[in-house]
Amino acid sequence: MPLVNIALLNFEAGGLRRPGHRDLQLLIDAFHLIEPAPALLLLNEAKYWREDGSRPLHQAAELLADRFDTPYVGLLGHDPDSPMPPAIIYDPTVLILRRWPEAGDPHLFADKRNVAVFAVRDSGDFDIDRVEFAAAVTHWTPHCGIRRRQQAALLDRYGTTRQPVIIGGDLNSTASGPHLPQRDWAVADYRTCAQKGRQLPDGTWTADTDAVDHLIGRWNPDHQQRIGGCGFHALADLAWHANPGVPLLPTVNDDENIDVGGGLLIDWLLVNNAMLPHIVTGSYRVHTPLDDPPPSDHRLVTAVMTFPKAPPRMDI
Repeated sequence: MPLVNIALLNFEAGGLRRPGHRDLQLLIDAFHLIEPAPALLLLNEAKYWREDGSRPLHQAAELLADRFDTPYVGLLGHDPDSPMPPAIIYDPTVLILRRWPEAGDPHLFADKRNVAVFAVRDSGDFDIDRVEFAAAVTHWTPHCGIRRRQQAALLDRYGTTRQPVIIGGDLNSTASGPHLPQRDWAVADYRTCAQKGRQLPDGTWTADTDAVDHLIGRWNPDHQQRIGGCGFHALADLAWHANPGVPLLPTVNDDENIDVGGGLLIDWLLVNNAMLPHIVTGSYRVHTPLDDPPPSDHRLVTAVMTFPKAPPRMDI
């Protein structure tokens, strides 16, 4: 059965470390210990990668191609609110691109933005036989929970489609459930709390989980599972259910100036019901970098998908 290795990374400022200086080698450093080569890379913060004919995008694809000996192709997304669009880099020997909306398309609806449709090349010998799936890459606002809930609404219809769908991105929000990494909100300042938290009537703070919970459901502590939601499943939840003795890791690296009170799991891989059977059990992993300083402020997240191969056609 064809395997599709997937990777998700918020690549800090797209490698831009100071004005006029971009270090894309940091992207390669983030994949230093990764094997085998990912077939699908979902990237956030491709800052200014559209400049000079999208040269930074194509350079990133070339560097990754050299690293993995894989002929990667880059796709640059669109963010109407910032110069940091998401990007997709994929292996055309594994995946066939069938749809990628262009930013300038006058007929582009907001819920179609940054959603690619791929066919798995080895799942069939002919185009009509190949398995097709959608991959959405998204980056939600870090500033406001109300806005994140609106951004979640743009994706919720994909939870019940018959087409397999995977969503990857920095959602800047955790979900409900004590099995996820927690923050000590009492030690964080007001602005930090207000960005990712919700203030209770007694004045204390707790995590604002409404946006992610809208997609995957709210945690029911009595049944140790989620209820409600729009049909999506978090690969982090699946990993915890498979091995509850192994704690889930935050997806941000330690930074006492940013994540006061503790880092959270905010970079998510979510799949709908149709994609769920294609996820390889136990493949979800959050990679803790060995370098100091790390190549990005977020950690690399990986998983594996598998797809059936159509039986060969019989000539009549």
